[in-house]
Amino acid sequence: MPGKSLLVLSGLVLLLCAGCASPVIHKINCSPEFDAARIQRIAILNFERGPGAALARDVLSDKFTAALVDSKFRIVDRTDTRKIMEEAKFQQSGGAMIDDTTREKLRQLGADTILTGTLQAYQEDRKGNFVLYSEVHLTAKLLKVETGQVLWSGEIMKRSRAKNVGEKKLLNVIDRESEAESAGKLLDDIISDMSGSFKEKRPLLEKIRIW
Repeated sequence: MPGKSLLVLSGLVLLLCAGCASPVIHKINCSPEFDAARIQRIAILNFERGPGAALARDVLSDKFTAALVDSKFRIVDRTDTRKIMEEAKFQQSGGAMIDDTTREKLRQLGADTILTGTLQAYQEDRKGNFVLYSEVHLTAKLLKVETGQVLWSGEIMKRSRAKNVGEKKLLNVIDRESEAESAGKLLDDIISDMSGSFKEKRPLLEKIRIW
């Protein structure tokens, strides 16, 4: 009986974990100069897209805006930001350089920081409405408008795979196939992790005061 109970418990664990996405890559880095308390207003740019990452450019910007709307940061109006960046061809340079004219225009909008990055992969394989496999890989960075310095960078990749697809059911507790999480859900989780990593970051002395 104990052996049978253990077998059933193992089956339940497998069922609960079905479709769960585990991070394949999870890197968050901050420069020594990074201080969230000094960031006032962020200009969120359209993200670059890697080969095969077929997702509208505005989606990432809109999702980051939604994730940061409840934070202390103010977000620059996207229409104004898009116009400036298109004139400067900022995206084509990968965001590595900010010329004096662009810097001045961003300052006039009140931006002190830029958020940009690249959607490296956005994949979802389906069989009808059933999600078999999904993968999302996103890189992002916060740049200081004044100097172009990278203050914060993040890289996260998540994958999710369906369970028990076409397999013979050996345990009664595994009575159905479990689909993978959608690519949209993985992207939401990644953006939540990234935005949370810098919007909640506090200086050490402030943490000590809280405790």
